[in-house]
Amino acid sequence: VRQGSWQTFKDYSAQIDSETARAQSIRGLFKIRLAEETGRKKVALDEVMSAADIVKRFSTGAMSFGSISREAHTTLARAMNTIGGKSNTGEGGEEADRYLPLPDGGKNPERSAIKQVASGRFGVTAEYLVNSDVMQIKVAQGAKPGEGGQLPGHKVDATIAKVRHSTPGVGLISPPPHHDIYSIEDLAQLIYDLKNVNPAADVSVKLVSEVGVGTVAAGVAKARADHITISGYDGGTGASPLTSLKHAGSPWEMGLAETHQTLVLNGLRSRVALQVDGGLRTGRDVVIGALLGADEFGFSTAPLIAAGCIMMRKCHLNTCPVGVATQDPVLRKRFKGTPEHVINFFFYVAEEVRALLAEMGYTHLDQIIGDTELLEKRAL
Repeated sequence: VRQGSWQTFKDYSAQIDSETARAQSIRGLFKIRLAEETGRKKVALDEVMSAADIVKRFSTGAMSFGSISREAHTTLARAMNTIGGKSNTGEGGEEADRYLPLPDGGKNPERSAIKQVASGRFGVTAEYLVNSDVMQIKVAQGAKPGEGGQLPGHKVDATIAKVRHSTPGVGLISPPPHHDIYSIEDLAQLIYDLKNVNPAADVSVKLVSEVGVGTVAAGVAKARADHITISGYDGGTGASPLTSLKHAGSPWEMGLAETHQTLVLNGLRSRVALQVDGGLRTGRDVVIGALLGADEFGFSTAPLIAAGCIMMRKCHLNTCPVGVATQDPVLRKRFKGTPEHVINFFFYVAEEVRALLAEMGYTHLDQIIGDTELLEKRAL
């Protein structure tokens, strides 16, 4: 994506899909049924919805300002604002200068559309909320469900402390539960409160893939949320504990399928938009997500790699050598990512989705959402 090479991306994508199959992840065990297998006719690629429309369904994941540098955070925001997708602040708030309108009254290109409200409420103010398109209540994270979050004190410099309304050098811990949400009625109250702060914005609730998440999602829909995110265990920043990355959480495929089916059975599916995230990397992942019920798709690690991350897995140490996950001013100067790198990645994924839709005989992503009959078990 840095060289703008479509062929290189196709080689990368083929390798990722092959590894997914070899690892026997759930989506790796599926085969997508193409047009000739379903009695449909292939359609010409120019009849399929445009890549520009597909990328509007994409968003970047909730990576907080503090866990990653301002340079990385704003690069993702600029990229998503350019293509009409959405970037997510994560749970650490956002510097006020990033959501001030431009002199001509236009939206600031560094403004994150999704403002997250997590259990620690770091950086959450009325001003922060009214400058959002979506307010997301983070119940848990896919990579470490039930564990909360922690930003080590050595990553909390004066700027981070100011944004989070804290003290420099003090570690910031988000508790596992929201201490004002102990029932679905409590959640409904918070959704109501948020809608009163910013009636123009949607309210999203981020859940993790687990047994029974469908029942929880039904309650969330009844609580009048507009949007539900199902997060799988494949994702997670390099700062998540190794034990959690290896042993906690469950695949997004299971949680997404259960959520979609439960909402359909209860007549609630039309009330909410359903998003999936957690290790999505290719167009095939997006299509399988759509077939299992997702309207929208979240990416975190992949766009961060497009922007320069080299997966050192030491995000919590403040020593990221490429300036992505550090607040060290010297290391931050090494950040070489640009919004164009991220934009290239998303458009390449969208082009893969278009090619798959054409092979399946469909012209629009909406035509395949929840159509699990287009999936079959792959011969091992």
